[in-house]
Amino acid sequence: MSGNEDLWRTAPVDITSPCDRIDVWKVDLNSAELSGVALPDALAPDEIERARRFHFDRDRVGFVACRTALRDILARYLQVPSGEIRFAYEKHGKPEIAATHNPSGLRFNLSHSAGLAVIAVSTGRAVGVDIEKLGPKPECLEIARRFFSAREYQALSAVGENERPRAFFACWTRKEAFVKAIGDGLSFGLSDFTVAVTPDAPAAIEEITADPSAILPWALANLHPEDGYCGALAFEKAPCQIERWQWNPASG
Repeated sequence: MSGNEDLWRTAPVDITSPCDRIDVWKVDLNSAELSGVALPDALAPDEIERARRFHFDRDRVGFVACRTALRDILARYLQVPSGEIRFAYEKHGKPEIAATHNPSGLRFNLSHSAGLAVIAVSTGRAVGVDIEKLGPKPECLEIARRFFSAREYQALSAVGENERPRAFFACWTRKEAFVKAIGDGLSFGLSDFTVAVTPDAPAAIEEITADPSAILPWALANLHPEDGYCGALAFEKAPCQIERWQWNPASG
């Protein structure tokens, strides 16, 4: 795995297919390149319809910006115009590239929070990613009691009050990344598995209560996209190299 979780580099113009690694892209959704994108120029008809259903302008703008960057990134790997990419959706809504447009078996997942997005891309392995903006979370123990495993709740209860929000968000993003990675392939409730809680320790899935052997094909990694954010990456198969890229349309 990559040894520096805080180093996000500018991507090369010609990026190779991530067959033996996972690429994670950081996208500033408020960047000048994305802030004025028009619906017909950026998205497919079904995405335009979805964007128009957002009640608040900020949510519509964020969705359009995120999908525009996603298309630009995927187009670099697929070597096709971004407008030609078509998506299919699993029954729980997880997007994937339509098989007829994806001869290399590219897989991806995305997450966004407070104007920042991260997009994980790999080939031949499932990936899941989650980020959250850090902030006060006075109700974090009650949320953990209701939705986390008993082991995670006990670990969070033992953390000092000042550090508890960071530990909560570390736990939350690790769990969400794993749930997003497994998609429709498996079904675990948030309380059915346990992840490491300590924010500055290596991310790990510690236990899957219902099926202990299900833990074997999966791994977690921490992401630190910006100060004030917490994130995690989940992926299947053996640990591998993780590259962290800063998205910039001018480089592609």
